[in-house]
Amino acid sequence: MSAIEGDKLHLGKEPQQYNKNKTESVVPASGEVEEGGSTALDSAYLVKQFGKQGSGRTDFNLPSGVHTTIKGQLFVVDCGNARIQVTDLQKNVVQQVTPSGSERSSRICNYFDVAVNSKGLIALTCAAERAVLVFNRHGRLLQTFGGTLIGATNEELDAPRGVTVTRQDEFLVADLKRGTLTSLKLDPKTGARLERTVVTGYHRPYLVAACLTTGFMAVSERGNETGRVPCIRVLEPGWNTIRILGVCSGLGPVLTFPWGLCIDSDGDVLVADWGKQHHRVLIYPSTGVGWPLVNDSLSSPRGLALLPDGHMVVSDSMNHCIKIYHYK
Repeated sequence: MSAIEGDKLHLGKEPQQYNKNKTESVVPASGEVEEGGSTALDSAYLVKQFGKQGSGRTDFNLPSGVHTTIKGQLFVVDCGNARIQVTDLQKNVVQQVTPSGSERSSRICNYFDVAVNSKGLIALTCAAERAVLVFNRHGRLLQTFGGTLIGATNEELDAPRGVTVTRQDEFLVADLKRGTLTSLKLDPKTGARLERTVVTGYHRPYLVAACLTTGFMAVSERGNETGRVPCIRVLEPGWNTIRILGVCSGLGPVLTFPWGLCIDSDGDVLVADWGKQHHRVLIYPSTGVGWPLVNDSLSSPRGLALLPDGHMVVSDSMNHCIKIYHYK
């Protein structure tokens, strides 16, 4: 295991890198600031919606985390039904992954987020069990990292929440309580841990995203009652923070309660935010000012992901459905 304290990696060699322990944010050129703002043309529009509340094969009950594969399959955490719903390329539900076992079935489950790597390994976080469950492509449980169940391995996870896949095909897990990001390289057949990197120094990290093209990553921080405000940190592949989003109104909407997020190949960051008046999806472009992409019709959106064709997937939790938007 290698441990990295905050973003201090490489700081001796690259003093120009952003230090995330400071409070300044990266300010775009003044000409770009004036170009921001939302217009009708800047808004996303709905192209597909599927699912309804229920426990049937194609139903959802409080969908949460969502993951897209490079082929276009969707993996959705169906939280209220304690399962993962898997779609085909046409977004028809074709498979369920349901964790089993007498000890697990008798416990309270709170499945939260999901990610799938190129080998077909499925990582599922459980807030109640405080663990990451790893399955093969057929839905068989291979490993349990963290938690208290028999057979679980101690991966120093106290409150795993968001999980994604990095450009290195490793699972990246945010631990809300420990304030860490943990990158796990797993054996493609057994799911056993081969390598682990722990990056410390975050403040209640919640959800994570990664771009397989650029290697950039993004993590949401929830803030606290002692003055830490919610924000999104954008990280380069060496773990240095290069942008902080959602804290300065001059650079776009100020975040209230960030949930799912994703980062596209242009470096634009999209995030679901539960505002005091509206639940919406915001975009923070790589240059210029951010704006709201989706302003209405969402009720507690939790998960965000990007399809290979560039469309954005939103799990609209309290509406018990999945929505797909065109946004650029």
